Amino acid sequence: MKKWFVPLLSLMAALVLFMTFSLFFDQNIPELPKLEKPVQIIMKSRERKPMDFWEVATRGIVEAAREYGLEYEISGPHFEKEIDLQIEIVNKIIEQRPPLILLAATDYKRLVPSVERASELGIPVITFDSAVDSTIPVSFVATDNIEAGEKAGREMKRLIAPRTRKEIAIVSHIKETATAIDREAGVRNALEGETIIGTWFIDVEQEKAYRTTLELLKNSKLGGIVALNEAAALGVGDAIAEKGAQDEVLVVGFDNATQELAYLEAGVIDALVVQRPYNMGYMSVKSAAEFLLGNPIPSFIDTGSILITRENMFSREYQELLFPVQNAGHPE
Repeated sequence: MKKWFVPLLSLMAALVLFMTFSLFFDQNIPELPKLEKPVQIIMKSRERKPMDFWEVATRGIVEAAREYGLEYEISGPHFEKEIDLQIEIVNKIIEQRPPLILLAATDYKRLVPSVERASELGIPVITFDSAVDSTIPVSFVATDNIEAGEKAGREMKRLIAPRTRKEIAIVSHIKETATAIDREAGVRNALEGETIIGTWFIDVEQEKAYRTTLELLKNSKLGGIVALNEAAALGVGDAIAEKGAQDEVLVVGFDNATQELAYLEAGVIDALVVQRPYNMGYMSVKSAAEFLLGNPIPSFIDTGSILITRENMFSREYQELLFPVQNAGHPE
C-alpha cells in the first residue's frame, strides 16, 4: 500500500514533539483517601497501531489520576474485535470487587450481564467511549456519536451535491459496538434522500478497510465513502491514494491519526470528524474520582467533536486538538 506523507504536516508534527507539556495550576482538586483496591479501567483495545485515539485517551487518564491521587489499573483485549475476551476480563475483575469500574464496552448488548453482575455486588460502573444497553452505569463519558455522525453525513451531503457520481458507501468498524451503531445512525439521518449502497464492517482492521475499498472502487457510480473510525479512514485512504481516485471519490472519516491528517492535507480525505480523546480519558477518571468522593456526577458527559477540513486544519484554534501531544493538563 502506498502511503502519502506531506512535508508541512510532518514538520508541524515534529515541532510539536519538541514542545514541553503545558503546565496548569491545580484548581484545589481534592485528593482521594487511599483506596483498598485500585479502580479498574477496562479498554476496548490495548492496540496502539494505528489507534492513536486510545494512546491520547490514556494520557488524559494518567493526568486526571495524578491530580486526584487515584490508584488504577488498565486492562482490556488487544483488539477491539475480541469481544469474548473483554467479557472474560470484565467478569474476572468483578470478582475482585474493585471500588469502581470504568468500562469502554466492545459490544452494546453482550456486556450488559457483566454490568448487571457488578451492580448486584455493589460495584459502580462508569462507561466511556462506548455504552451498554443498560441504565445501570452511573455515568457515560463519550462523544455524542449520533451528533458526530450527523456532522460527517452533512459534510458528505454538501460535498457530493454538485457531483455526478452519487452513490455513497459506509465503512464501519464493529457491528454491535455503540460507537458504530450511533455514528451510522447519525450519518444516515443526515444523508436522508441520498443513495447509500450499504455498510461494510472491517473489524477495526486497516488492511480489511483497504481491501474493502479496492472492491468498492470498482463501482463507477461510487461518489463518496464515510469511514466511521480511525482504522476505517486509514484503510479507505490507503486504497484511494493507491488508485489515485481522490478526484472521483469523496472521503469523510473520523479521528485524527497523523496519517489521516496527511491524507486530509493531500486531498485524499476531504474531511474528518475529530473527537477529543484526551478530554474523554480525563473526564472519565475525573467522574470516577468525584463519584468516589461522594459528589454528584452527570449521567452523560459529552466530550465533543469538531469537523476538520483542509481549510481549517492549520488554524490556531485547532492545533491542540489535532496535535494533542502538546496538551497535558485540564481539558477545556
